[in-house]
Amino acid sequence: MQTITTGAARANGALRLPSDVAAYLKRHGLELADILTDSNPKLAKGAAIARAVIHHTLPGRALAAAINPGNGATVAPRAYLPTLAARCLALGLTQKALRHNACPWATAGCSDACLTWAGHGGLSADVAACRGRRTLAMIDNPETYGRAMVWAIARQWQRAQFDGLPLACRLRGTDDQPWHLLRVSITLAEAVTIRRRFGLLIANGDSQTIAQLLAPAVADGSLKLYEYSKAPTNGPLGLRAQWAAGWDVTASLAGDRATAARDAISAVLAGFRLAVPIAIAKGAPIPAYVTISHAYQSVTLPAIDGDATDHRWVDPNGVAVILRGKRSRGADPSIAGFILPLANTIALPDGRLHLTY
Repeated sequence: MQTITTGAARANGALRLPSDVAAYLKRHGLELADILTDSNPKLAKGAAIARAVIHHTLPGRALAAAINPGNGATVAPRAYLPTLAARCLALGLTQKALRHNACPWATAGCSDACLTWAGHGGLSADVAACRGRRTLAMIDNPETYGRAMVWAIARQWQRAQFDGLPLACRLRGTDDQPWHLLRVSITLAEAVTIRRRFGLLIANGDSQTIAQLLAPAVADGSLKLYEYSKAPTNGPLGLRAQWAAGWDVTASLAGDRATAARDAISAVLAGFRLAVPIAIAKGAPIPAYVTISHAYQSVTLPAIDGDATDHRWVDPNGVAVILRGKRSRGADPSIAGFILPLANTIALPDGRLHLTY
């Protein structure tokens, strides 16, 4: 592996992607600017801290639902998307799309209340179709899409530099895919081109993770890689593995999971923050502390307002990040438990959660 240290950024230079990457994006109806979203109300709240970007795809098994003509969803973004189904068929990706599960640890309540269907994403079928194209590109050839992601991050990193801010990058924006394990190869020539065009040092090499390729920017603080995840604490896909691979990770409480309390306590004892979605009205105060109990174990965490900004990497570990429940359009009101009710004591499937004001 060789780090590129020469050359200067040419902000107004023509953007020439490697021919195979450009062809791949064209195959999926995408341009480089389509890969990462850099504007939404949540990201805007932290604009003084960092330039933030997020990768939006279709969550869970929503891709399979989107290409199923028998889909009975009542809101357009959750319903059958004939253009996406036709694209799958034309690209020979139908079977892969039907098998894809973007959120392997999602519960029924999590899938139904997903923020993919909140805000603009819950109104526009075009938004869902674009997220579907990103999902197809991601599963069709992950390594080529990973290279495109490196270029997309480099483009946004340069824009953050112009603003005098770090770039905060969240790739599991609406899914829980193992980006920390994806390996791609960046040639010396490609790394030189990225350096000259964007000013970003790339630690090029064969079969490198994205965090390894972007290690110089992570090391100097100009790039922050962060995620939320419902993964278990341990194992190659788990929270510890994600952290070790270079990502700042916040564990997400799945309140309707059979092992909700036990999993939350495990993550907290391993040193992670815990995101806790609660049905608190906008503007209403959040609790001061959250206590979670399971069997003979109990942990108490100071609470912070997770809606003030999405920049979890500035928060200390070992806190409860309170997220106010958002309306997910088309959600089934009979599926409860993921967004916790507002009460002093809340029953979890295997324990208790107590809020202290």
